[in-house]
Formats: sequence, C-alpha cells, structure tokens
Amino acid sequence: MRVSTAALLAIVLAVAAGAAVAHADPPDGPEEPASAPERDGPPRNYGNLRIGASTANENGRPELCLELAPLAFLSVEGCGTGSGFLHRDPEAELAHFGVKLRAASIETDFAWLEPNIGVGFAELQVGADDPGFRFDSTGPRGIETAGPEIGASLRALVEIAEGFEGVLEARFALAYLPEAPHLVRPFPELMPSAEITLGAGF
Repeated sequence: MRVSTAALLAIVLAVAAGAAVAHADPPDGPEEPASAPERDGPPRNYGNLRIGASTANENGRPELCLELAPLAFLSVEGCGTGSGFLHRDPEAELAHFGVKLRAASIETDFAWLEPNIGVGFAELQVGADDPGFRFDSTGPRGIETAGPEIGASLRALVEIAEGFEGVLEARFALAYLPEAPHLVRPFPELMPSAEITLGAGF
C-alpha cells in the first residue's frame, strides 16, 4: 500500500499533537517548583602545582610543591626549592616527599576545606645537593641525610573555572634525621617545619 506524502505528514502531526497533550500540565494544577541543582561534592583535583615559603629553607628561594592524586583521597607529593636541578645553592634546605591521605572534605561558603595527614621522608642538605638519598649516612661530603617524616595539612580548594581549582595549603611536619648531628654543619635529629603554598590544579 502506498501512502502519500500529505497523508504521512498528517499522521506525524497527529502523533506529535497527542504526545504534547499527554505531557501537558493540568490547566488548573499548581506549578512544580524548579529543583535546585545538586552539588556533586568537592572538586576532583587530579594534580596541582603550588609555590610558597617554608621555615626549613635558608636559601631564600620559594618552596615548590607538585602533587598528583591517583585516587580522590590519596595523593603523592614532593616539595622543595629544586636544589640539584634548578639551582645548587649551598644553604640548608629540607625537601619533603611522601603520600597524603585526605581525612575529610568540609564545604564552606567560599571553598572546600580538606584536612590531610601525610607520611614519607625528608632530605636535609647543607651544601650543593648530590644525587640520591642517604638514610644511614651523611654522604661522601657530609652534606646531606634523609629520614622518615610525618605531617598534617589543611587545604582549601576553590573552583576557578570548569575543571580547574585554586589551591591554598598550610602544612606542619616533623622529620627524624638520625645522622643530622654528623653533618659538616650539625642539625638536631628532630626537624620541625611549617610551610604555606598557593597554586592551581585540575
């Protein structure tokens, strides 16, 4: 059976009109309030680069932190002034390397606040840095040593564009460096530090 174009058009219009009537609101019924958009939780920050200052550095250079988060609640991070590849200043510096575990995400009017706990190791160097880490010695020149470190931080995440966040973090840590008193410039075995950094990520 052949159907003319006009007949086919009439059928389509009739079906469309029936669908419109079926989905129309009742003429006298109350209007449904528009639902507010639901929040999806804190921004998912996969990585960020921050710059700031640390109490444990004497070279006057800014503290640089690179953080990568393979999981939403777990990240790996390295912080330091870049001694050994960005510069070779001989002044004392304490670099930090480790993992951070997010303890919570707290929403405020201006940002998401995220307390973290961290564990890793720190390296203290009092001269131009040599490659590698010395956990049980001070190296051939007596200028560097490393040891375990624990820390805690508070991070603020602010969404600045779709998929991008501003990151502000304050961190406190304590490193245990058993060989530090044997450096050419002796330091105590326990090395506290505090730092504040600001940057952006995605």
